[in-house]
Amino acid sequence: MAGIAPCLGAYSLSMDRLSSESSGSSEHYGIKETSYHYFEEADAGSLAGAAARLSGACSAVYFGPESEGAFAAARKAELERLGLEAVRSAPRMPAVFRGGEHDVFVLEDSSVSYVWKATLDGKYGMIMDEKKLLDPATFQNRNKLTMRGALPSEYLRRWALLAEYFYMPTRYEGVILEASLKEPRMVISQPYIEQDDDDQVSVEDIQAFMDAHAFKRVDAKHIAIKELGDVTWYRSSDGILLTDAFPRNFRKDLSGRLFPIDLCVSVIPKERSLILENPGSCVG
Repeated sequence: MAGIAPCLGAYSLSMDRLSSESSGSSEHYGIKETSYHYFEEADAGSLAGAAARLSGACSAVYFGPESEGAFAAARKAELERLGLEAVRSAPRMPAVFRGGEHDVFVLEDSSVSYVWKATLDGKYGMIMDEKKLLDPATFQNRNKLTMRGALPSEYLRRWALLAEYFYMPTRYEGVILEASLKEPRMVISQPYIEQDDDDQVSVEDIQAFMDAHAFKRVDAKHIAIKELGDVTWYRSSDGILLTDAFPRNFRKDLSGRLFPIDLCVSVIPKERSLILENPGSCVG
């Protein structure tokens, strides 16, 4: 993709990197050995490949006000391709909970505990975009960062970024097709990360995590949604934008290591934002 393809092409096998960095240990970045092997093929490259398949290897980048006109046609085309993906059956049990983006299940298979997430009908998660919105203080249109529904391909790229840069193994399972659904539901799975209920993720933990990964908090004045004003971060070196970084979207394993399990992540194309610093060269 123009402006994004270099980053996508740089996806390495993150699980291989995890293996080499964690060799000789029964734990891999806090993920139990059995779960680790279950997710060995859940690397960023496979997720990015599935995203490319859904997008039809399209070179368009849907970011910024100028992309709005092409979005509807892209979504229609992706939904047609999504109907051809591998079909999965929904678990025969109630979800542990329903969030704003998924029904979430905790499952076990051959002593492996994992989290199974199915998108809500007609939705494929959220992504942060830049749009011209009316500023009530000045009654002028200004560029603001806000949320919109993601394309199916953007949904998978989100998980690819989490896998590549934050070592969160995520596996694309396929889709749920049922007569009662308006559109196919996408399914991903992740290792279940056990944490100490007496040592929950704190705002200070997240600040330290972002500092360690060279992210800077985006000024709240640029964000249209007030609730996201303190939980949106950007790394200008490679154009990674992430939001929804509330404590509930992290897990802290028993050794104290943080995993971002459900952030909204995207790559900002060069020269497309009037708010964010132009990205530098991609990190590969």
